[in-house]
Amino acid sequence: MPRSSSHFEPQISFDWLADLSKPRAVTAMLLVVLAAVVVWIGLDGSFYVSRLSVTGVTRTPPLEVANMSGLVGTHIFWVNTADAEALLLRSSPALKSAQITCQLPAKCAIKVIERTPVVAWRYGEAVTWVDADGETFSPQPTTADLKLVTIEAVQGPALIAGRPADPEVIAAALSVAKAMPGVRSYRYSGAHGLEFNDERGFPVYLGLADDMSDRVMIWKALRDSLAARDVLPTFVDIRYPLAPFYGE
Repeated sequence: MPRSSSHFEPQISFDWLADLSKPRAVTAMLLVVLAAVVVWIGLDGSFYVSRLSVTGVTRTPPLEVANMSGLVGTHIFWVNTADAEALLLRSSPALKSAQITCQLPAKCAIKVIERTPVVAWRYGEAVTWVDADGETFSPQPTTADLKLVTIEAVQGPALIAGRPADPEVIAAALSVAKAMPGVRSYRYSGAHGLEFNDERGFPVYLGLADDMSDRVMIWKALRDSLAARDVLPTFVDIRYPLAPFYGE
């Protein structure tokens, strides 16, 4: 009689697959995956801004612009370009505008426009640059010949970078400099307004008004008349255009 043999076949359960099909299990797995992704993005150094490209600068050092933006070391998902642009313009009055764009994983570019100085305002040893809009900023190293109009404020005030200059004084100086391109240095005081030294050494008082180019024309006519009569005045006063006078 043949011996009977028992044969055992293991039973494989696929109940866990059924569990995975349940909405609650799927949600739990998605949360785990999402958490892992968040941790990876938060800890991976490639998502932190470490390098920025800076364009548009000629006098301001690019590294200085990058540091003033406040973006260096910031996680790309925390970057607010509008806030960074505003911070950059507040930090550097020499910049007229700034535009910041960023891309993943952490690539940012800063494009700026610098202010162009037209006036160097001097009070004592303090010098402040002023652009055509009357905005002020600190002098910057440059190899370019800017040919600035220099105004020495005899009685002050000193201009602080970031605070607007008196638009009337700046406009008057630029108007005079345009009418007399050969004269680039002026003095300013409450008593005489704008004044400059004639090439023969005496001061010419122009005052301060909207008709500075007309006053220059009056000065030129009076200058020629004095030269023709071989008169060397001690001063010439054009503050009252209808009644200019000079001292002997």
